[in-house]
Amino acid sequence: MEEVGLRKIILGYLESHHTLSLATLGDDGLPHAATLFYVNRGLNIYFVSSPASRHGLNFMHNAHASATINEDYSSWRIIKGIQLEGTVKAVGGIWENGRLALSFVKKFPDVADFFSAPQKLGEKIFSKVEGVRFYELIPSRIYFIDNEQGFGHRDELLLP
Repeated sequence: MEEVGLRKIILGYLESHHTLSLATLGDDGLPHAATLFYVNRGLNIYFVSSPASRHGLNFMHNAHASATINEDYSSWRIIKGIQLEGTVKAVGGIWENGRLALSFVKKFPDVADFFSAPQKLGEKIFSKVEGVRFYELIPSRIYFIDNEQGFGHRDELLLP
């Protein structure tokens, strides 16, 4: 598939889905996967997490990560989704990144209190919210999977 068409398909898929499964590798060599809400700006993906989470700790030792975005299909013949690999970097706290927080609220209205008034959610959640950070996943390679084109069909988009 030509690059412009593939980018358009990938962007549409990113914008119409909500969670990704993020895979990281710890300094102990053990893999870890976590499911996270995300927003995207172009092909870059942003999520919120705690630096103390297992994947947050993994980023300190190894910024490389991979992710999948897909639905829960019941037939292999219709599977579509994204596989990607890239690097992750912290981009700051939720109060320093108002535009990112607004992007999350627009995509996930239920998180408005999380970003604007976490004290409403209770003391335990408020104490955790204070420590969360935004992270940016910068893809270096994205595959779009489309089994409707044939079993295991995938198109690759390499990024600089």
